[in-house]
Amino acid sequence: MRAKRSRFRVGVILFAAATFAVVAGLCGRAYQLQTWRSELAQARKAVADGRLGAAREQLTRLAERWTNDGEVPFLLGECELARGRREEALAALAQIPSASPYFPRAADLRATHLLNSGRYAQAEEVLTQALAVAPEAERYPLERTMTRLYRFEGRFDEVRELLRASWGRGPEPAAVLKELWLLDYSSMPIEAWRAALGKAEADDDRVWLGQARHAILTGRFADARALLDRCLKRRPDDLPVWRARLDLALADDDLDGFREASARLAADRWSDADIHGLRAWIARRRRDPQAERLALQALLKDRPADAPALERLAALALESNAAPEAEDLHRLKARTDVAKDRFRKLILDDGLLFERAGELAELSRTLDRDFDARAWSLLAEARAVASTTAPVSFAASASPTDSIVRQARALSASTGSASSGGDTLAQRLDDVLRGSAANDSESIASKPSGGRGPVPMFVDDAERAGLRFVFDNGQTPEHLLPETMSGGVGLIDYDGDGWLDAYCVQGGSIREAPRSPADMLDRLFRNQGDGTFKDVSDETGVAALVGSKGYGLGVTVGDYDGDGRPDLFLSRLARYVLLRNKGDGGFEDVTDAAGLAGRRDNPTSAAFADLDNDGDLDLFVCHYMLWDPADPRTCKNEKGEFFYCDPSKVEPAPNRVFRNDGGRYTDVSTAAGFTDAGGRSLGVVAADVDDDGKLDLFVSNDGTANYLYMNQGDFRFEESALVSGVAGNAGGGYQAGMGVACGDLDGDGRPELMVTNFYGEGTTLYRNMGGGLFSDASSSSGLGVASRYLLGFGMAMLDVANRGRLDVMVVNGHVNDNRPFYLYAMPARLYENRSTGGPKLVDVSEQAGEPWAALRVGRGLAAGDLDNDGRVDALILSQNEPLAYFHNTTADPGRFVVVQLEGTRSNREGVGARVTIEAGGRRQTSQRMGGGSYQSACDPRLHFGLGAADRVTSIEVRWPTGKTDRWTDLAADSAYLLKEESAVAMPLKGWIEKPAKP
Repeated sequence: MRAKRSRFRVGVILFAAATFAVVAGLCGRAYQLQTWRSELAQARKAVADGRLGAAREQLTRLAERWTNDGEVPFLLGECELARGRREEALAALAQIPSASPYFPRAADLRATHLLNSGRYAQAEEVLTQALAVAPEAERYPLERTMTRLYRFEGRFDEVRELLRASWGRGPEPAAVLKELWLLDYSSMPIEAWRAALGKAEADDDRVWLGQARHAILTGRFADARALLDRCLKRRPDDLPVWRARLDLALADDDLDGFREASARLAADRWSDADIHGLRAWIARRRRDPQAERLALQALLKDRPADAPALERLAALALESNAAPEAEDLHRLKARTDVAKDRFRKLILDDGLLFERAGELAELSRTLDRDFDARAWSLLAEARAVASTTAPVSFAASASPTDSIVRQARALSASTGSASSGGDTLAQRLDDVLRGSAANDSESIASKPSGGRGPVPMFVDDAERAGLRFVFDNGQTPEHLLPETMSGGVGLIDYDGDGWLDAYCVQGGSIREAPRSPADMLDRLFRNQGDGTFKDVSDETGVAALVGSKGYGLGVTVGDYDGDGRPDLFLSRLARYVLLRNKGDGGFEDVTDAAGLAGRRDNPTSAAFADLDNDGDLDLFVCHYMLWDPADPRTCKNEKGEFFYCDPSKVEPAPNRVFRNDGGRYTDVSTAAGFTDAGGRSLGVVAADVDDDGKLDLFVSNDGTANYLYMNQGDFRFEESALVSGVAGNAGGGYQAGMGVACGDLDGDGRPELMVTNFYGEGTTLYRNMGGGLFSDASSSSGLGVASRYLLGFGMAMLDVANRGRLDVMVVNGHVNDNRPFYLYAMPARLYENRSTGGPKLVDVSEQAGEPWAALRVGRGLAAGDLDNDGRVDALILSQNEPLAYFHNTTADPGRFVVVQLEGTRSNREGVGARVTIEAGGRRQTSQRMGGGSYQSACDPRLHFGLGAADRVTSIEVRWPTGKTDRWTDLAADSAYLLKEESAVAMPLKGWIEKPAKP
């Protein structure tokens, strides 16, 4: 018993001791926690007070003992970041466990700083892990950072998926929907992206992916392929890389690459409409128009407003001579164009987003953007319930109704594509891919041909030749819009010696004060025939005549009075100027006498053309906007800085057409059918596009539909751009058109139309399918990709190496200086024509000499043979930079023939005549056109490259009167004057006699 009591006492003592120890431990722990909390509070206060060094020391000590569920390393990371110690911050934030409530925020900080330091793969890993565990309320910031990362990597399809999934979680759902639209329809800041990739981690495979995507968008397909191969060596089964390989194959027309990539990708990422689109692409690759037509028709059942599909079906209809069907398809596409244009205007005005949510929903439905339509409808419903124009947040606890919130979240959760039963994309397309195997060795009709011939070569000889001129755009602090559009150059043989002289328009002060300094006036340079030019502005009277005529914009050349001497029409800000060539080496101002005086707002390009076939030159003048110098329209950005206005912010001015009544012009714009005042026109070319013997007018418009005025006879015109297929491009909507050109690129005798557009839109090539109907060949020709990230102005079609095919020259330059996001000064480009059955244009600028590498804010371009050596040269006028003389020095070019027309019953210059030559078994057709390029005037003579042919079998001219003359068996490497109703082809005055080639 005594032993039991003894053991009991010992147990009690031990229990008491243990209890005391526990209590003491708890008290010690509580004290310790209290101490740590106090230290943490002190650290928080130190951070708040900006005492980052002290805070860091406290948090560092504290982190060794206590994390407070991740708060301590989180604060330490924030403190290190604030002190600029990025690596230390990343190390601290990485210590936070995924179960911590601070983990999502820490992951966002880590990923942001990894992204900013160019470590894309690490940032992606952090974000992927965080999104897998983050609660609903904390996903949105992570999704925004992932969206930004995907943009750098060029993963735009995944950006689209993230935006749809996250749109209802953030504070500004309308802004996310706007971002979703802009992702598809705004231009990429390609230069800023390139610069960021260049600064990123060199050994990061996600950086390589971004570089590959950049290369695909800019048409550098070989570079893209090498970069993607490099990515796959590191991650052989990486789906984002295989998706990029698929996009590369589609862009490069590579069926083998498509097969390989489609076998690695699940088909459930593509909708049924997408599958039909891929079937159409394969069918076109196989040259199977019937299969392509069926696939496109199936696509349109799901997406009836798909602009590219409608455009391509119209082209197929034209190829099968079904013109009425093509016209109907163009009308359907026009509805898409109108809806897209309206949507663009609304979406760019943040103040209208909620007010117009209902209209945006309807437009989205019209455009087959089903997700957007449902999302905008929910916003419209939420706004109606809330009775407010203030932004609505579906993430807020005070959302309009629980029902709408649930619908928004359900919409975000339903963004995946329909399941395809686990098939790969190749399996879904197995029937057409197997069927195409036999045609793999062939390419679609527009693939490049072999036998390029000589490599074009140019040098800038402006200084050596004495063409010393600097255009001054007179930029004001307010950035008045005419400044950025100004500048033109014209070629004119004013003294009739057979050598092209050069007229340079000057800008200067945009205010209307007279100008006197010589360097602020227009200049006329006389070609001395020895490779040099002389400034004759004073002796010809040009300087004095234009010195008080205000700010210069463009120049047009034409013999308006039919006396055999070319005259000058100048578009000035708020006025026209017509200078008559007196024939004694001088000019006189006949603006008033010719009926062209008066206030003229903002004229731009113009064209002399015999629009009624009465034997004299009428005049069409493009107008951009209504202009009031006392109250000019100005625009500012969010920082209050002036910039050049978007065209939609200015009131358009109507174009004018003047009938030539015996040397005096009569405005017949309304009577002739030119009634649309909404164009903001910048370029015009007069050409017979439907081969009916009457001159039509193609006009480029800035931000609205282009015009195609079809000549109905008796000086009546019908605007038919929408039906003809030239109002916009295949992508839908309208572009910001600048310069225009016209010529037979594919050798079928019908002239194509081209228009340069804004940055991100690319130059558009409209292939002439006959009967005044066109199809957009920008993509199939390669021009769309090659020119997408340039902003084009002046343009010309010319055979630079005398191969017998027209090449294309374009001068580029931005309108607003938004560096580093976009280039401001840009290189001119030369696209070599390698067509076989359809236009195919290849950028050869980098091989064509140093002038093509120079960056310019280019505007005017005038092409012509300035030294009469049978090689076409060009003058380029840029803003605030010297004039450039692109002297064609191509070695061993092909043979040529040059033709100058002289009408007797037709207008003196033969404008509107159609010229067909036969040489070496080939036939070429050209026209003497009016206008063209941008505010500039090209060589009035017609130049034909002959390749190796040493004789011209025949030249046939169909004059505007309808009469045809024919000349036979003419020597190559020669220039001829062809007079209407004359049997003799006369040697052209001033031409260099060249020894016959062996």
